This record gives sequence, C-alpha cells and structure tokens, in this order.
Amino acid sequence: MSEETTTIIQQINEPRYVLEVKHMKSGSALVLSISKLRVSGDNLDEVMQDLNQALGDYLGVVDSA
Repeated sequence: MSEETTTIIQQINEPRYVLEVKHMKSGSALVLSISKLRVSGDNLDEVMQDLNQALGDYLGVVDSA
C-alpha cells in the first residue's frame, strides 16, 4: 500500500515596512511623529531602500498636511 501526501506551501505577502504615526503635543502645537517603524528583509541593501522609502512617504504626508 502506497500513500501519497501533498504539501501545500502558502506564501504570505508581508508589507515591506510598517510605519505607525501618532499625534503628540509639542508646546502648544500638535505634531505628527513616528511611533513605530519596522523594516524587514533578507538583503541589507533592499532593507535600506525600503527604510528610505518609508521615511520619504512619511515626509510626503507631513509636508502635504
């Protein structure tokens, strides 16, 4: 008797980076600040590019607000 088993590998697409922001008080003004920034990957060059993109995206949001 021969049993055949099938293995299914499911790839989960994780975001390249996670950027969480929050409002904080600076004197009498409210400012938008980064509360969490996580970048992950296997290649350091790609991780650094993703980090720069995340910071650029944050600055784009802050500058347009």
